[in-house]
Amino acid sequence: MQNKKNEIEFFDRFSQAAAYDVLTPAAYRRIIREFQELLRPLQRPGLRIIDLGCGSGAFTRRFQQMFPACFFGMDISERSIAAAAAASPDIGYTVGDIEHSGFADHSFDVALFSGVLHHFPDFQACLREAYRILKKGGCVLSYDPNIRNPAMWIYRHPRSPFSSRQGRTANERLLAAEDIRGGMEKSGFHHVRIRGRSGITFKYVASPVGRSLLPLYNLLEVLFAFTPLAGRFGSFLIGYGEK
Repeated sequence: MQNKKNEIEFFDRFSQAAAYDVLTPAAYRRIIREFQELLRPLQRPGLRIIDLGCGSGAFTRRFQQMFPACFFGMDISERSIAAAAAASPDIGYTVGDIEHSGFADHSFDVALFSGVLHHFPDFQACLREAYRILKKGGCVLSYDPNIRNPAMWIYRHPRSPFSSRQGRTANERLLAAEDIRGGMEKSGFHHVRIRGRSGITFKYVASPVGRSLLPLYNLLEVLFAFTPLAGRFGSFLIGYGEK
C-alpha cells in the first residue's frame, strides 16, 4: 500500500519552493511525440484527457500546448495543484486520490500517468480506476523509469552501491516492462504496448553528485536513443493500453 502521507509531504515541500519540473524541454517533447503517435487514431474534436497524479502540471501543460484536447489533472498534493492551477488556469485541476478519483464512469477518452505508476508499491488500483473512468474505446498512457536501464539501476535501485535516496519518496521503485504490461492486462486493457525509450534528459536531480554528472548522462542518453538496444534498455518505459 502506498504511504500517501509521505507522497503529500514530499510534493508539498517541493511545490512550496518551485514546480516539480525535472526534465529538459527536449525530454518532454520526446515523450509527448510518443504519445501523439499513439493517440493519432483517437484524435478528434472534444477529446478529454485526464493526467492522474499530475503534480504541479509540468507535463500536463506541455502536453496541452502540443496536442489539441480538453485537459484535466488530479493530484493528492494540494500545494502542487495550487501551483498547477496558477500556471495553467485553463486546465481543470482537482485535488484527489487517483486510486479513488470520484469521477463518473466513462468520463474521459484518455487517462495519463506521467511518471506516476512507479510511485506505488502496487499500482493495480490506479489502473482499475483509469479503466473505470475511461470511455469504451479510450486508452491509458504512461511513462516510468526502466529497471533494465543501467544508469537508472545504478542511480535509483536500492541494491546499487551508488543509489541515492535524495529527491525521491520511499514509495518509489523502478519498473520492468512486464510489470506494466501485466498490470494493464489484469485491469482489462487490451492491445497493450510497452516500449523502452531513451533521449529523455534531465535538467535537475537532487543529489549534488548526480547533478555534477548530468551533462555526461544526458549526452550518453541522447546517443543511446539511436541504438537498437533502446527498445529494451531505454531509460523510460512508454505504456499504452486500450479499453
